[in-house]
Amino acid sequence: MKHQQASCVFTCFEQLPCDHCNNTNFIFSSSACIHKYGSPYTRSPDFLTCVHNLPNQCSPDPCYKEGTIRCEDLKGDFYCECKRGWQGKTCDKDIDECKVQHGGCNQICFNKLGSYHCSCYSGYALKDSKTCEDIDECAASADICGEARCKNLISSYECVCDAGYRYDEQRRTCDDINECEEQLCEQMCVNLPGSYTCHCDGRGGVKLSQDMNTCENIIPCVPFAVAKSVKSLYLGRMFSGTPVIRLRFKRKQLTRLVAEFDFRTFDPEGILFFAGGHQDSTWVVLALRKGRLELQLKYSGIGRVTSSGPLINHGMWQTISVEELERSLVVKVNKDAVMKIAVSGDLFTLDKGLYQLNLTVGGIPFKTKDLIVPINPRLDGCLRAWNWLNGEDSTIQETIKMNERMQCFAVAGRGSFYPGRGFAIFNLTYMQPSSGNETKTSWKIEVNAVIQPATDTGVMLALVTEEASVPLSLSLIDYHSTKKVKQQFIILAVEDTVVSRLALNLCDKKEHSVDILLKKDQLSLRVDGMEGESELSTSELEDSLSILESSLQSAVKTYVGGLPDVNVTSTPVTASYHGCMTVKLRSKALDLDEALYKHSDITSHSCPPVEAGPTHL
Repeated sequence: MKHQQASCVFTCFEQLPCDHCNNTNFIFSSSACIHKYGSPYTRSPDFLTCVHNLPNQCSPDPCYKEGTIRCEDLKGDFYCECKRGWQGKTCDKDIDECKVQHGGCNQICFNKLGSYHCSCYSGYALKDSKTCEDIDECAASADICGEARCKNLISSYECVCDAGYRYDEQRRTCDDINECEEQLCEQMCVNLPGSYTCHCDGRGGVKLSQDMNTCENIIPCVPFAVAKSVKSLYLGRMFSGTPVIRLRFKRKQLTRLVAEFDFRTFDPEGILFFAGGHQDSTWVVLALRKGRLELQLKYSGIGRVTSSGPLINHGMWQTISVEELERSLVVKVNKDAVMKIAVSGDLFTLDKGLYQLNLTVGGIPFKTKDLIVPINPRLDGCLRAWNWLNGEDSTIQETIKMNERMQCFAVAGRGSFYPGRGFAIFNLTYMQPSSGNETKTSWKIEVNAVIQPATDTGVMLALVTEEASVPLSLSLIDYHSTKKVKQQFIILAVEDTVVSRLALNLCDKKEHSVDILLKKDQLSLRVDGMEGESELSTSELEDSLSILESSLQSAVKTYVGGLPDVNVTSTPVTASYHGCMTVKLRSKALDLDEALYKHSDITSHSCPPVEAGPTHL
């Protein structure tokens, strides 16, 4: 066979016919068709075909190892089979799966070499490989907030403290907020755990307003008919028992005593008038004892006491007269003689050529202990149409007309009237021997108060120590301090803590009966038969009663109708009571005339009625 150029086709990777080795890319030799670029094909033994003789294209491996599954030799070329996530001739190019529909991720897609993964925002976790759901941090870690409550939020959580507390992230504690530092109260502020209370000085006539922070005037919600009569004289004006009127009569001729007046009272005891000279001379005193007239007289150093006639402390007007007639004294009630007493001497005393007589109304000019029989001189009574020694009384009448406090209520009923200022003080003891054992003592506070209030705020009764603390108070108040709501209540408090309360309409013009009973192991507040609601747990109540018992061991004074100068925050209410009230201790009426002290504007045995017309709320 002649040598000729082989006609092998380069694209054949298997055997090639010899007559094809004459392709321009090959040269023919006796044994082979040689690729002119150095890649030989070997001729087969029969010289009929060309045999491929190229090296393995996958050795050395041209593919990128990290991105390739395998390399395939293509007889002069190679094929790199790429792993998922890789591409390119040699599988060296990363596919960014996040560019196509975010890789199917719900929130965050992270591309990485040859792969990707889904992630979630803070506060979320993968439910599966692609979907995120909120993490409930509160369930995952029960102690994550320490003292505070854990509140789960979308993608987060919050540590929540009760109102009035602030969360400390470092210590994980709930710390009390001192609201008083924020000056939220108009007057006094008391910080409490988780809260605060504002106090207004009731003695200044103010109380907390609707916003529970500022103060407003205490305005009566029930009007009383407090109009007074300018033609009347109030005998109880001076609590000291000193006379309200002093007269001195001088006559050229000996004159007999004539005294006549209209009189009205509910008070069982007190002095109407004195007539005569000085303590050791001749004199008479007309008084009231146990509701009946009593005449004490002293003539020539000899004293006598006579009492007779009907009960006259029924509150109706009656005419009373005392007249000196022919060596006797005649006392009449409504023109009827109730006493006739023989006397030896004259009430007028001759001095410097004039017959003189001292006359005092509502008291005597010396100490009551120097009477023949001592008496409490204070008399809550009213005089009108008086006639002293048949003389004109223009000066006295003008004085009374100018001074309202010397005038009587035009209309009055039973009870004591508290004008919203002042108080009465009593020195009472609540300690008593235990069942006949003088060495052991127990204590009991039993009070009944019948009230008809004019305002919804005021202290009815309180115990006050020498240190000006208030271990017990019974009061009217128009708000609930812990709930911060405006509502009328009658409350019983130990110091500044309300131990029992009862909601009640205090502006209904009606009388209400209030009963309190406190003993070592008992506390009760009842209003019109309804039991008050306790504000304390059993242990807290025991602590409060223990505080009260401890206070009763020392000297305490009983205040009725108001408080002395105590700290505004020492008790829930400091305002004085306004309205009608009668008080009983252990079923015995408390007589304000027997007090250690009483504000003169408080009437001890008379109270004006409620005015007709609509109630002002």
